[in-house]
Amino acid sequence: MTEERPAGSGMPLTPRPALVDAHHHLLNLEAVEYPWIRQRSPVLEALLENYYDIACDYSVPDYLSDVSGERLVKSVACEFGAADAVAEAEWVQREADDHGFPHAFIAGVDLTSPTLADVLARYRDMPVVRAVRQPLYWADDPLKRLGPRPDLVTDPAWLRGFELVAAHGFTWDLLLYDEQLPAAHELLRSFPDTRFVLEAAGWPLDLSEDGFRRWEERLQAVSEHPNVTVKAQGLALLFGPSAERIRPWVRSVVRIFGPRRCMFAGHFPVDRLLWSFGELVDALLAVLDELSADARADVFSGCAVEQYGLA
Repeated sequence: MTEERPAGSGMPLTPRPALVDAHHHLLNLEAVEYPWIRQRSPVLEALLENYYDIACDYSVPDYLSDVSGERLVKSVACEFGAADAVAEAEWVQREADDHGFPHAFIAGVDLTSPTLADVLARYRDMPVVRAVRQPLYWADDPLKRLGPRPDLVTDPAWLRGFELVAAHGFTWDLLLYDEQLPAAHELLRSFPDTRFVLEAAGWPLDLSEDGFRRWEERLQAVSEHPNVTVKAQGLALLFGPSAERIRPWVRSVVRIFGPRRCMFAGHFPVDRLLWSFGELVDALLAVLDELSADARADVFSGCAVEQYGLA
């Protein structure tokens, strides 16, 4: 049986889908050091004026409280810029052991690090770690640079590190702006057996009509690689907190990749600064209203279950 939002909530009565949240963060300022909190980042402050309102502990119980009105069945937590990525993963593993959430974790890596092999071996010993990622976002505007260099995805040393990731069988979360996507095709072709999850719907920086068209073309080209799925986290952050603002972008993602290759993601606590979890679900239900029930289930849960091994 599906649940409905209470009549007094101010929201329309809508059947609530079973959800797998494919992307949220957790923070523990005592157990984990976060350099971006210790020294404020102008890039993050440019991204969202009140971004640093989230610079506090955010544990599994805090997250579950935020999603308590929804039918959340599983979740995937993601690294959050820790100084020691292994220490962060170890803490998340303890959270999973204690609370039963999250069911998977996307751990941080530096593919050029001389300790990469040891880090990946330690991740293999943590059941919660199913995927890894390294921010590669780079743009001409310094206030949009979230990666260390513009050329990592084609750098031979970085690619040698990627070979180790592929050998360990981890899913790779791909963090690139849409204008960087053409440079990633060789990577996607070279590792056809690796699961890639393109984060943030390919993060388009240009939201104009021309930018939308170019983003669609780049996304279409990436979709030709069958080992790539797409995750639409940060919708409020990228486009605005309303069904109207996210509609064209989400519908294009689903049209290009198909529902079985698209996954729902909440991006809390960041997007909590812009809307509630229930408002996110309501907006997506409105945007995806033309899909069949099975197709909506693929987006809200099925794709994430497959890509992150949650069955």
